[in-house]
Amino acid sequence: MKVGIDAHVLGTRAGGNESYMRDLLAALRLFPGDAEVVPFVNPDHAEDAVGYAPWRLPVRSSYLRVPFFLPVAVRRSGVDVLHVQYTAPPVCPCPYVVSMHDIVALRFPDSMPFLDRHRLRLLSRRTLRKAARVFVLTAALRDEIASAYGLSEDRFDLVQPYVAPMFKPVRCEETRRAARAKYGIAGPYVLYVGLLHPRKNVERLARVFKRLSDAGYEHTLVVAGRKAWMYEEMMNRIAAMGLGERLRFTGYVERGDLPALYSGAEVFAYLSEYEGFGIPVLEAMACGAPVLASTDPALREVAGGAALHAEALDDDAIEAALRAMLDDGGLRSRLGEAGVKRAAFFTPEAMARSALAGYARALE
Repeated sequence: MKVGIDAHVLGTRAGGNESYMRDLLAALRLFPGDAEVVPFVNPDHAEDAVGYAPWRLPVRSSYLRVPFFLPVAVRRSGVDVLHVQYTAPPVCPCPYVVSMHDIVALRFPDSMPFLDRHRLRLLSRRTLRKAARVFVLTAALRDEIASAYGLSEDRFDLVQPYVAPMFKPVRCEETRRAARAKYGIAGPYVLYVGLLHPRKNVERLARVFKRLSDAGYEHTLVVAGRKAWMYEEMMNRIAAMGLGERLRFTGYVERGDLPALYSGAEVFAYLSEYEGFGIPVLEAMACGAPVLASTDPALREVAGGAALHAEALDDDAIEAALRAMLDDGGLRSRLGEAGVKRAAFFTPEAMARSALAGYARALE
């Protein structure tokens, strides 16, 4: 079975979408079964497809790649099944499976740029209708997509990410101190990791954190991640809160530095309004960070009882949860230990076996 995977997202710093693709390729390299995998990559990021002989696509633009160059590559490479994320070529030379990481364009259209949301809303429906299989990250997302698009649940495969071995508790204080120094972090801190755009709810987190700072908490709020879209007004409003040195924007953090930052955080806060999975939550738990997450169904499913939860739009509930965690070292320790155990359930072997089973079903 020859499997082509649209891995154009590699090297783009695209947050969870890139992490998912990177980890899927690594899992299939470790547990390939009877599959020969051909990653289709951007021409300037072929080296990110570690361990494979990638097929270079000549363009980066999705408007050209998906309808024109990807089908040509599929035909010339002779793959039996194609794996895409979100959108597939209008005419595909072979059966395809699609990974849907969320349906933001349908659920929260105003949180996306105009062209992106309309392109996804238009193309996702067609892609899902014609897909041989649909890969999802959580049962919550499966149920949501099945309901929204009228799909039978027997067309879905649960192919969940895992935590790479590098994500584990960093006990060495010197390593943690070096990471803090690299990103300009002083003192105890509350950490957010992820893209910066409105749906991630970072503005509300900062507003609640300002209350804590005014009440005498001496922590710093560390916001780690690159600016994505629709962030300008959000960033201006956060700057106007007057947190000063209590707020640190690090920009994009190199993946190798994340375990030390997660491990050193007193709280990892991920209060997104909507997620299909929430990979940073899994990474933080694997590193032993006490996690505060929103009550989004997918985040509850991923955390599996190993995190504290607060309603994403309730400032008072978020404040109460943060106070409880910052004031109670025992609670933080219990959550940290529970998170490490929970994260261990997500493995590369499980991801690879689920994906391979889905590819095989697509060819039946």
